[in-house]
Amino acid sequence: MTVALAWVGRRNDGVQHLYFASDSRVTGARSDASPKILTLPRSDCALCFAGDTHATYPMMLQLANAIAAHQPARERSLDISRVKDHLLRLLKDLVRRYEVPFSKADIQFIFAGYSWRSKDFRIWSIGYLPKTKEFYEREGSGFCPRLNKVSLIGDWAKRVRGAVAKELLKPGPAANLEPLRVLASFLDAAKPEDSIGGPPQLVRISQHMTTRPFCVKWKGEDTLLGRPLFDYENVDYWSIDPVTGEIFLPRKFGHRDERDAEPKPQE
Repeated sequence: MTVALAWVGRRNDGVQHLYFASDSRVTGARSDASPKILTLPRSDCALCFAGDTHATYPMMLQLANAIAAHQPARERSLDISRVKDHLLRLLKDLVRRYEVPFSKADIQFIFAGYSWRSKDFRIWSIGYLPKTKEFYEREGSGFCPRLNKVSLIGDWAKRVRGAVAKELLKPGPAANLEPLRVLASFLDAAKPEDSIGGPPQLVRISQHMTTRPFCVKWKGEDTLLGRPLFDYENVDYWSIDPVTGEIFLPRKFGHRDERDAEPKPQE
């Protein structure tokens, strides 16, 4: 299973961003380095999943393929609200092509991004109704004054939601990266038998409609969407400490193996 969330954060200078965060564990053939947030062929939205990986991951890839295949969807002529409607129809068609039944917990998504039509960030959690094989959407809203737009999915969603609410009951400015810090505390304490674990993943969407994954510093390693990076990897994305919220410049230099060096000219 999974815990994943999307929320709108506000920096001290008033700039808002939309954040996606999740854990990195899949069960079955267990791995703590599994990507759960998918950036899409258009730069103003993203998608994440929770539930049965065998069902949700192929569905998520087909949603990305559908956006890539249609120019107005790919180039943002269609607002994300219109794209969301198409994705719901596509999910309904895809789930009927499986020969095994799924429960409500097996198929969950968050689709979110910046809407040029409403000039605001929008977040939808998407759920499944097994009896009718239909999908429904629920738009994200706030549950405390410091966080006015958020959605959570996964079997740990209620526990994380409660911890975020407790964190934000304290007086202070509008929330920014506090939900990420709460998620990191759960993942730091996760046990091998828990359904969540691994490093946090983070993707940020800006109001000028750019999507940027972050490398996450986790237990002495730099990770990207759950995967620990090699020492020699040069990555263009900025890095973040999920506990302190400190952001670091991208890796500019790394180890270069002598075998990859250009040959020296012959004298």
